[in-house]
Amino acid sequence: MKALLVLPILLCVCLCVQGQLRKQQFSFPNAGEYMVLKADFHQHTVFSDGQVWPTVRVVEAYEEDLDIIALSEHIEYRPHLNEFISHDHNHSFDLAQEEAKRYGVLLIRSAEVTRAMAPGHLNVIDIKDANPLEKFVNKQDSRDASTVIETLEEARRQGGFIFWNHTAYPSKDNKSHWYPIHETLKNKGLMMGIEIVNGERYEPIAFQWCLDYNLTILANTDVHTTMAQKRSADNFKVMTLVLAKEKTKEAVMDALREHRTVALWNNQLMGRKEHVEPIVGHGVVVRLTRVSEEKGLFEIENLTGMPFVFEFQELPEGFSIRNDVPCLVKENSVSALGASFKNGCPKTVKVKVKNVYVTPEQNLEMELPLVISER
Repeated sequence: MKALLVLPILLCVCLCVQGQLRKQQFSFPNAGEYMVLKADFHQHTVFSDGQVWPTVRVVEAYEEDLDIIALSEHIEYRPHLNEFISHDHNHSFDLAQEEAKRYGVLLIRSAEVTRAMAPGHLNVIDIKDANPLEKFVNKQDSRDASTVIETLEEARRQGGFIFWNHTAYPSKDNKSHWYPIHETLKNKGLMMGIEIVNGERYEPIAFQWCLDYNLTILANTDVHTTMAQKRSADNFKVMTLVLAKEKTKEAVMDALREHRTVALWNNQLMGRKEHVEPIVGHGVVVRLTRVSEEKGLFEIENLTGMPFVFEFQELPEGFSIRNDVPCLVKENSVSALGASFKNGCPKTVKVKVKNVYVTPEQNLEMELPLVISER
């Protein structure tokens, strides 16, 4: 009887969501040879401990302007299981696949291995079949971590990419620690990345681990409720920016394995310099329009869906920009400042980007080309 009641409710939710689609434009220009794809590799549905039907996640991804999602259902924890006839761990992916094609969302088959700390929870994405992972679960204690290596080896055998989720949970002190098992997993090639952002929480130490151990940087929502409820609670976007050669599963997985990712959280970017610099460099245009021999209009156009905060560095002698430091340039907008130049105009402007990080403590510093024109 429960199943008969649940299904109409879920279908109602699906229809309501689909009936009022409003796609948010949240884009980034290509970063040189790479597309900048927006991904959330950690989501849940009713087929583990989430609260929505799989197709709703696809529609939400369309509305959020996400390019890629992964429905990472828990292997060990499925509290709604008795409500459904199917016990197949792949079922949420199968249900969402056609909807994903319809909305142009790249859907990647995945699962979440949910064990006690350490090692905690790990996502396995781009696997072929989630069901074989269940045979390693201790039926008396599903959180038993003694078979985690065998579980992850099965995921790797299927070609899966493995990353550590929410590094502070489920630690007893709610802090991130690098345990011996994490060293073992890294050395065995069974942990290829770390989720440095999980929903509202950013772990700077996890960012540093990615840099120190050459691991892929990820930021995901871990959404269980609707995305609207999640956004209302967090009040900012969370996603992984993937620098891929094209929008295909193969190109995305190549990018993950080659560490070409950047975390986006709370209007901030965290990533390696070689990855964040082209995102900013191709997302911003700096212009100087001469209005007289020594005066001009200095403009910064932001072509991306997030704001940037610039601090000008080492301006040439005789060249000045009248502004409050730092200079905020909102998303998809232009900021105009007065400028004066007694010794000519420079070809580039050196900036520190105050909301872009290349280490937990260090902002991105770079030079932006200056486009000069006459009024």
